[in-house]
Amino acid sequence: MIFLANRANLDTRTLLTRIHNQLQTRVPVEESPVTQVWYHTSKANKVGVRATVRPERFLSTPYPVSEAELQVSFDFPQGYTYDFYAIQWVESSRNLMIGWHQDETHMELGECHFQIDYEGDTVQRDSATFLDSHPLNVFDQRTDDLVDVLDALRWENTIPRVPEQAVR
Repeated sequence: MIFLANRANLDTRTLLTRIHNQLQTRVPVEESPVTQVWYHTSKANKVGVRATVRPERFLSTPYPVSEAELQVSFDFPQGYTYDFYAIQWVESSRNLMIGWHQDETHMELGECHFQIDYEGDTVQRDSATFLDSHPLNVFDQRTDDLVDVLDALRWENTIPRVPEQAVR
């Protein structure tokens, strides 16, 4: 597809529609890890895609919670040479958020960082691999990385942590 190779013609609305559709096509499938997909909006504009996920099916292994939420947002800010995104795994039952943020914050870690928030506090923030590829490829790569990160998640003195070598 020529469109996918040309990021310059991509806008946030089109990208979020494609991510939504990619996740939505998995919903009716019996073994799908995705049970529901919707747009996160602000002032009637699409600002992200969210999906309810069954962790055991997503990870193909037993997991301590029965439901999580995948949160995805992208932005193409002018004045920056790279795309912004947040791809996060949220477990509301454990008050846990794990994900990657490629944006203008925490520049001491580089353009992209990995972060774990637990009970309202950031408990881990590490530099992560900067992905300079088409946003749909970034989405696919980060959801693949998420499986490995969740597998590496450990609890040290009741605080979640991922070993630095597992952060990509």
